[in-house]
Amino acid sequence: MEIHEKDFVLKPVSNESCTFDLAFYKKVKKRDTGKFETELGDTLYGLTLSSALRRIAYHRTAKKFAEDNVTLFQYLKELQNSYKEVVKLCRDSLPEVFDTGD
Repeated sequence: MEIHEKDFVLKPVSNESCTFDLAFYKKVKKRDTGKFETELGDTLYGLTLSSALRRIAYHRTAKKFAEDNVTLFQYLKELQNSYKEVVKLCRDSLPEVFDTGD
């Protein structure tokens, strides 16, 4: 099983493990064609699911403010919104008994 979203891939380490490997998509300019293509970047190995969700929120927030100067308050507010967005992906399809910690 693999979990694919628009900006990341999340794979369980094994069927018996509760840890995941996380990789983000990135744009890379190909030397031979000069065109930009999307490919997976470096992988983060052995993350718990909650840690992977936090990393995804950090990644999305960093991408949003890549070129901007922002205040700490703006960054933290957007980080919180990114985390809620990621958790919402889970909540929309899970039974009510699942507790996401909110």
